[in-house]
Amino acid sequence: MLLRNRLHDPEWLIRAGMLCLIVGLFAQRFIHPPADFWQGFVAGLSGVLIGLSIVFNLRGLSLRRTRRSIGG
Repeated sequence: MLLRNRLHDPEWLIRAGMLCLIVGLFAQRFIHPPADFWQGFVAGLSGVLIGLSIVFNLRGLSLRRTRRSIGG
């Protein structure tokens, strides 16, 4: 319920997108596990976080633009 309300708030979406981007980039850059499986896991996780960042930021920008054009 709480998440459903926040999915319509453009400021929250943009903040969540930026957080996903930061965590994804830091995971890709600073986490270097020794095993091949975990290297792939970290690469996949950082890819998912960067993808979520793109989705959240685009959705937040689109909501912000529609709210400005409506006037509310």
